[in-house]
Amino acid sequence: MQPQVTIILPVYNVEPYLRQCLDSVVNQTMQNIQVICVNDGSTDGSRAILQEYADQDSRIEIIDQENQGGGAARNAAYPHIRGKYTYFADPDDWLEFDLCQQCCEKAEATEADFVVLRHAMDKGGWSHLPFDPSLPGIRQTPEEKHEILIMLSTWLRFWRSDFLLSNNIKFSKGKLPYEDMIVAWKGTVLADRIAILNSPLYHYRIRQESAQQVFNETHFVITKTYFDIRDMLQETGLYEIYKDSFLSQKLWFLWHVHGRKLPYSLQAKFVRHIRQHWTKTDRDYCRSTLLLHLDKNVRDFYLSQGFAGCFGMQKYHSELLKEFRSEISHLRSEISHLRSETSHLRSETSHLQEEDTPEIPSHKITRFHYNRYKLLSTITTGKLREKYNAKRKAVKRALGSK
Repeated sequence: MQPQVTIILPVYNVEPYLRQCLDSVVNQTMQNIQVICVNDGSTDGSRAILQEYADQDSRIEIIDQENQGGGAARNAAYPHIRGKYTYFADPDDWLEFDLCQQCCEKAEATEADFVVLRHAMDKGGWSHLPFDPSLPGIRQTPEEKHEILIMLSTWLRFWRSDFLLSNNIKFSKGKLPYEDMIVAWKGTVLADRIAILNSPLYHYRIRQESAQQVFNETHFVITKTYFDIRDMLQETGLYEIYKDSFLSQKLWFLWHVHGRKLPYSLQAKFVRHIRQHWTKTDRDYCRSTLLLHLDKNVRDFYLSQGFAGCFGMQKYHSELLKEFRSEISHLRSEISHLRSETSHLRSETSHLQEEDTPEIPSHKITRFHYNRYKLLSTITTGKLREKYNAKRKAVKRALGSK
């Protein structure tokens, strides 16, 4: 009988975590599954654990190969996929027992090419993926897919196998990070229907020694990865449609993730590396987006990090400052004018404070004087107010004696 789901695990030296992962896989509420474990040349006890589980469960198949990296290990499983749906998990993480059940039900109900699910970080707390509630539960248009493109990890997608295989959606080869980015991009832009399953079903373990957490020069491969994504978009005729999404994610990913997470000793080298691979399209996009639309604090951060050369922004930044010089001069003249007015008002106030109002003969006391002192006592403060209050009371008494 054809399995409903094929789960693929690329295994390399994960002995301390492998049993928890396999337990979460073989105990799925959906029992009609195929489990393909690709042993990518492990040198610890991982291979023995795989054999132990395979001896007890006929659904587990083991493929052995020399160490070639996670992408090549996943690709090696493609010819053996028999399930209607395919799910890629990492062997140092673990699954909720109903992951396959929930994802299958969602995929069947929506006829989606793949289902997007949520995950949890093993340090606590479920993830909050940026699912815009104003957008539909089935994403079809490029605008609706934009937030899906931000989610690059392969274990966030539950694929329909015929869609995956017929479109040759495979992982990058080599023992380098980001082998799953091309899969996320190609699958998302080619999909006709993407279903959102807002349920946390996958547990992602943060390991400090993992390739994704150790930021070194191997992460410079990110420039080649984005060239591969660009070439894929051009080959499929979708580059112009997804150009803004591609460039905005590239800008964010390069600087926010790598420009800030790389060790300080490598950041200058990373900047030089980017300059060598920066295209005219990249520079034009960065000039228009970074300088005109992003927050001033963000612009200042990039400029302070020496990234202006990568973006070709030095001249543009100077021109921008020139445009503001006239406005700055105008503001300074306004400030000077306000200062002079303030000085004039202070002198008038000083004159009022120094004024010694003469005694008014009783025959000249009128209601006008009373109202005048009442007003002055209202708009003044301190001793001056006390003075005008006394005058007002004296006029009031004089008026009452008439």
